[in-house]
Amino acid sequence: MTELPFKLTGTVTHGRSAGRTIDMPTANIVPAEDVSNLKYGVYYSVVKVDGASYKAITNLGKRPTIDDGDFVNAESFIYDFEGDLYGRDISVTLLEFRRPEQKFESFEALSRVMHEDLEAGREYSL
Repeated sequence: MTELPFKLTGTVTHGRSAGRTIDMPTANIVPAEDVSNLKYGVYYSVVKVDGASYKAITNLGKRPTIDDGDFVNAESFIYDFEGDLYGRDISVTLLEFRRPEQKFESFEALSRVMHEDLEAGREYSL
């Protein structure tokens, strides 16, 4: 397994906007780095945009509840950030693993756990 912290970089792309429907918009990147030795799941993280650092929570993986695809992406909810990041390069530093990625029986069940992740991330000390 790869040691943490681990830095990912990429250009923010449009996702399915599922997070927006539950008030959790995310910045989605396809990592430029090899992530095959990282566990898929939720991480406490820091996102760097234009030299500014923001506390975040990031899911790294294949989003099994939303997609059945094969590609891996990193989607980060960035605390206290407002703005449009589409097309911009960002870095995401994964600090600590919170929980493994899993497939939920419904989007509502996923939403409940995502909100728990969001609150845990808000309390996480950098």
